[in-house]
Amino acid sequence: MARELHDDLGQLLASLRMDLTLLREACGATLDAQRLINGMDGNLLTAIASLRRIATNLRPRALDEGGLYFALQGLCEDFAERYAIACTLLADEAELRLDDTASTAIFRIVQEALTNVARHAQAHSVTMNLYRINGELLVTIRDDGRGIREEDMDKAESLGLIGMRERVWGLKGDITISADEPPGTRIDIVIPVTGHTV
Repeated sequence: MARELHDDLGQLLASLRMDLTLLREACGATLDAQRLINGMDGNLLTAIASLRRIATNLRPRALDEGGLYFALQGLCEDFAERYAIACTLLADEAELRLDDTASTAIFRIVQEALTNVARHAQAHSVTMNLYRINGELLVTIRDDGRGIREEDMDKAESLGLIGMRERVWGLKGDITISADEPPGTRIDIVIPVTGHTV
């Protein structure tokens, strides 16, 4: 879907911008025409930027460039640099060779978990373990922050947690989120990957 959006709609928007350039040259002499054409051009640029963002959100480019391991490694490095929170990825690249559906879902789950750590945990470090055993991918994400409270998990506005659960359940997996000992939050995910391996 991301590729189709980029290829089809992206080409159409680019074509409209070229047509607008020709229109500007043909009849853009008046001040009103220039103002109208400049407004249309601005709207087209906004639409192109939105399309790129939506396509990237549907399918992160890093997954296509190097696979899930590479994408998670980059996510971890970016997170550490942006938030000054140490991030460690413990995974075997061979165990993370999964199809597009599973790879995208797992990437988004981990991304949301890291976003929650940055926003709420007041943590100094986070560790992610991903490994495969008996046709299942086991994912553990732990931080050393303040720890999630029971009432935080049940808030209707916790869209991040809801999104994580829905992605896991969409892959017929299980997710457990709990306060860890010593203080911190622990997310345990089990996803069946039989049929999703490549």
